[in-house]
Amino acid sequence: MKVLLTAINSKYIHTGLGLRYVGEYAKSKGHSVKLLEETINTPILAVLEKIMQGEAQVYGFSVHIWNKLFVFRLIKMLRKLRPEAVIVIGGPEVAFDAERIFKELPAADYIVQGEGETIFSGLLHSLELGGSVPRHIAYVKNGKVELNGGTVVLTDLAELPFPYPDLPEVLAEHKIVYYECTRGCPFHCAYCLSGISRSVRRRPLGMVLRDLDKFIAAGAPLVKFVDRTYNLDEEYFLPIMRHLAVADTKATFHFEIKADILSEKVLDFLATVPKGRFQLEIGIQSTHQPTLKAINRQDNWVKLSANVRRLLSFKNIHIHVDLIAGLPYEDLPTFAKSFNDVYSLQADMLQLGFLKVLPGTQLCRETQKYGLAYMDEPPYEILATKYIPYGDMQLLKRVENILDQTGNSGAFPHILAALIERSGAETFAFYQQLTDWWVQKGYYPQTHNTKGTAQILQQYIIEHFTDEQAAALQEILRYDVFMAVPGWRPEWLDWQSEAIFNIVSDFWRNEALVQQYIPGYRFSSWRQIHKNYPIELFKTHWQTGEAGEYYVMLDNSGEEKRAVLLPLGV
Repeated sequence: MKVLLTAINSKYIHTGLGLRYVGEYAKSKGHSVKLLEETINTPILAVLEKIMQGEAQVYGFSVHIWNKLFVFRLIKMLRKLRPEAVIVIGGPEVAFDAERIFKELPAADYIVQGEGETIFSGLLHSLELGGSVPRHIAYVKNGKVELNGGTVVLTDLAELPFPYPDLPEVLAEHKIVYYECTRGCPFHCAYCLSGISRSVRRRPLGMVLRDLDKFIAAGAPLVKFVDRTYNLDEEYFLPIMRHLAVADTKATFHFEIKADILSEKVLDFLATVPKGRFQLEIGIQSTHQPTLKAINRQDNWVKLSANVRRLLSFKNIHIHVDLIAGLPYEDLPTFAKSFNDVYSLQADMLQLGFLKVLPGTQLCRETQKYGLAYMDEPPYEILATKYIPYGDMQLLKRVENILDQTGNSGAFPHILAALIERSGAETFAFYQQLTDWWVQKGYYPQTHNTKGTAQILQQYIIEHFTDEQAAALQEILRYDVFMAVPGWRPEWLDWQSEAIFNIVSDFWRNEALVQQYIPGYRFSSWRQIHKNYPIELFKTHWQTGEAGEYYVMLDNSGEEKRAVLLPLGV
């Protein structure tokens, strides 16, 4: 019996980890399984054509929040073309409410309820031998949905094979490698499905290390762990991190963690890891205590904020923090406070997300209690609550857009800090002012690159400050542009390259002085110097705001840019 599994990913660079595990496990049990990976951006008829190229008897699909509508349309067409085929669906969008899903998609024959590696393989075995439907596979019999045992989890992750037999091809296509060493979550966040089982299971440590060594040997540039809370068990996760920290690799490993449970031992270790080896994503969601209580989170903000600041002080780990808009008991002023609290941490990225009211979650059952108005179809995104009306929610959507192009771009740290300080407002109030102006000028909802955003910020400065204030702020903006986009010299910023030509030339002729700032420096060519070591004069200090003459060399010769303050022009 031939089986085709189809994973519809949200982007080309993604990989379908769930169906990879399902397919590799089934193959390990002797079944003939092929995997097709496509994206929701591929024309649906093109995907259908690829599916129809083979003569499979069983077609399996994983259904997620991002692909449900696409997959359901695909299955309806497939059913018309292959009426005799067996169609099986699974995944978080269908596993927890089989009765509703069969009404929406009668073209499906079976629904895998829960983690599907062993039960899908069991279904294939039953179909081949003509046996009864295995437990935890829902189906329709005589017009009635048979739940057949409900949802299930895989208890022994040692049963899972390595999910990337095609790893060289995956990396050649520049796709992200996803991996999990644990499943489940001990917490029960009201908006999430991961904690429903409350069962956390761990893949044996030796197997995890061998799997990770395969990624390292193959040269994977990025491995993203999908564990819901990676750092639950220090005796388990710390040896993995230590192994990765000393590995001979340039790879980056991404983890989702709970920051307030980091111990001193772990923090001391994280201070020592090579720069860029780890990325940490920290879900904060809110700092409003009634909100946290309503969604079943028990974060210690004092400990969390102290730990995040300490992690950032190491300057070796990219830190990404999350907020969710639309949670219970959080109105616009309350959300603004959460935003201010989290922004003050100065993490590398603050992701502003919006509540998704997922079917099967506690918040879905409490829709009326909190007045949740949300999309009926995926992604089930919140539109309004009894605390935040639609107009305020749309404001937050616009703020998200502008935040991503400014603060989250990483290109404008100094000018944003200066603008917030000089605005005299709290951080969220500043972003609201900037957003209102941005929209009024017609720059929203377009996405602007770094150069375009820089020019927008320059216009904002001119329109909101006196000539003297604007001159100083534009110097700070110019510094950020100098660092973020080497070699770009827009005319609307007052570049000093010609004015300081003689001073800069004298510097490069003094090789002993140059070597103090560039150890091992040897002259190659003026072209190479201008490319790798541009020097510029700034008349306002980008951090203190003090007027003066500051000669800055951008050392762009290595893997990471660095600014060097030079004692020139004195």
